[in-house]
Amino acid sequence: MTPIAFLGTGLLGSGFVHGLLARGTPVVCWNRTAARTEPLAAAGAVVAATPAEAVRGAHRVHLCLSSDDAVDAVLAACKDAIDPTAIVVDHSTTSAAGAARRIATIPGYLHAPVFMSPASARAATGMMLCSGPEARFAVVERGLGQMTGDLWYIGEDPARAAGLKLLGNAMLIAIAAGLADVLTVGAGLGIAATDAHALLARLKPGGAIDVRGKRMASGDFAATFELAMARKDLGLMLDAVGDRPLAALAAIAARADALIARGHGGDDLGVLALDALPPKA
Repeated sequence: MTPIAFLGTGLLGSGFVHGLLARGTPVVCWNRTAARTEPLAAAGAVVAATPAEAVRGAHRVHLCLSSDDAVDAVLAACKDAIDPTAIVVDHSTTSAAGAARRIATIPGYLHAPVFMSPASARAATGMMLCSGPEARFAVVERGLGQMTGDLWYIGEDPARAAGLKLLGNAMLIAIAAGLADVLTVGAGLGIAATDAHALLARLKPGGAIDVRGKRMASGDFAATFELAMARKDLGLMLDAVGDRPLAALAAIAARADALIARGHGGDDLGVLALDALPPKA
């Protein structure tokens, strides 16, 4: 069986390689910090000294790197060694412009960022997005499907997978910031962090993504929780917090103030998204 090349074996890349090896796929891997490949060598991977050595003869080249600059540097180091018929699958979280440029200029390139932990990469669960030429995707669809629980080909638009990956990460970061502020407000009120978590586990606020989120996306701001009332509650929270640092709530209060000054105090809390949507005719 022709080996797969895997460039970049940090936490996520290592999870992918362990999963591929466990399913019987031979892998040649490379990482800038060589020590990170030692557990992979012990699991059966071949470790290459350079990116060019890793990709030579591979029919599929995977990248799992930290940034646009890292992707560009590694591809420059091995581009002459990549088989012209190979498909290059980049799982890195990058700019949309960078992904579009590489799809247009690098033969065989696809962008396939993921929503996975290292454990889910190893177990082939989680979600993998993919955008780029459909003919390229068809070559690797079966193989990629074996690496994830949910493979979502989202079309030929070269920037789309990168853009949607950033949207997903924005939500994850916003959730973490919101959770941090809930714990901070709790600390100001003398409520234990474990009790704050117990409240959220029972409240299940994630349902707002389906309900309020759908209305926000369509520009429906008919009030079920008026922005002015939410701002009153934000004031109570800020008072309770005192001098403790916040990740998000102070900025939300400032945004609410600006919208209330524009006359939106009687609209739903979802009107915070007003300027993200195109003007209504």
